[in-house]
Amino acid sequence: DFEWVGKKHGRARDDEGWQRRYEELKEFKTRTGHCRVPQRFEENKALGSWVMVQRSQYKRMMDGKSSAMTIERAKTLDD
Repeated sequence: DFEWVGKKHGRARDDEGWQRRYEELKEFKTRTGHCRVPQRFEENKALGSWVMVQRSQYKRMMDGKSSAMTIERAKTLDD
């Protein structure tokens, strides 16, 4: 029989990971007063990479290309 309940895959897992990094970005902003996370941020390398990817994905979305960025995520990041 097929197991309907299992590990989260695809969009749900992506959304959880995105939200986790977004929370880390908010903490960074609270500490520093800005969101300019260095690409090679020693304290949290994954956050630095994530911010770089968000900027790249936003540009792709604005250029009408395939992108993981959504209008909702862009609005969330602008808040």
